[in-house]
Amino acid sequence: MLTVVIPTKNHCSYLEPLITQVLFAPGSPVAKLLICNDGSTDDTAAILGKFAHDERIRVFHNETSIGAMRSEVLMYQHVETPYVMFMASDDYFFPEQMSRLLADMVRTDAYVGFGKYVIEEESGQRTPLNHPGWYARRQPGADEFCALLGFDHYTSFIVTIFKCDRLPSYGSAHCPWDLELDDMAKVDGLGEFRAHDWHLALDMAARYPDRFYFLDEFCGCFRKVATQLSSDDKYLHTGRAAYEMAMLLLKYLPDYKMRVRVKQSKPFHDAIRSLFYTKAGQATEAARQSKNFVEIYKPVLMAADALLANM
Repeated sequence: MLTVVIPTKNHCSYLEPLITQVLFAPGSPVAKLLICNDGSTDDTAAILGKFAHDERIRVFHNETSIGAMRSEVLMYQHVETPYVMFMASDDYFFPEQMSRLLADMVRTDAYVGFGKYVIEEESGQRTPLNHPGWYARRQPGADEFCALLGFDHYTSFIVTIFKCDRLPSYGSAHCPWDLELDDMAKVDGLGEFRAHDWHLALDMAARYPDRFYFLDEFCGCFRKVATQLSSDDKYLHTGRAAYEMAMLLLKYLPDYKMRVRVKQSKPFHDAIRSLFYTKAGQATEAARQSKNFVEIYKPVLMAADALLANM
């Protein structure tokens, strides 16, 4: 019932354990794996070649890198199961917990199911994450969309399952991701839009706020690696994180009905403002003087600020 979609680039050391000990471990709910070698220069091709005769696995190869999201678009066209997960190749989940999550999703007819996750440092030490959004969303009368927008993307791809026939559809490829966000983001020279997991969760919550299922268990692990594009130095301190949130605010909140939803949920209205200004404040002084910030980020941040100020 479940397909996992993974783009990978130069992560050969993670792949064999991920495939054999996680995705297809005893108790795992995974039926199919679609994995794309996105122009790797390490031994990724050789590792994936070991699974060439496994009918559960389909391997795609890009001779030159096209990026993680466009690799996912390529693979998404081949998903045939009712449920899907999108993962990074340096993260992993806990098979038995994810199996329970899928079973509970089917039982409750949820369109999005997610659990909690832990953080693994480069030293190997694991720390359970206590995301405030997991608790805030339980408030009486909480709206999943408002909670997600106010408390960031607590539905990480590591531990989230989607019902395929309810996913949004963008562009001629009918994929779940708005790749125009990539086009807008990458003008700063820092690569793809990084909050696609947050954006997809918001898209689903905007349409189906009552179809989310939360399993209150630790279901997976996010590996923290210094070279990640989402590291603090490359994401928070450059101003890119605030810029991406501003893009999302400007996508959703010009809609009158969405603004009403936010206004009717006072705690989340305040949380959205607080999160946005916190992200903006995390840019370093040097970043604020940069060409990216002055010419690209600042106009968008100001537009989002004006929108929030008038709500």
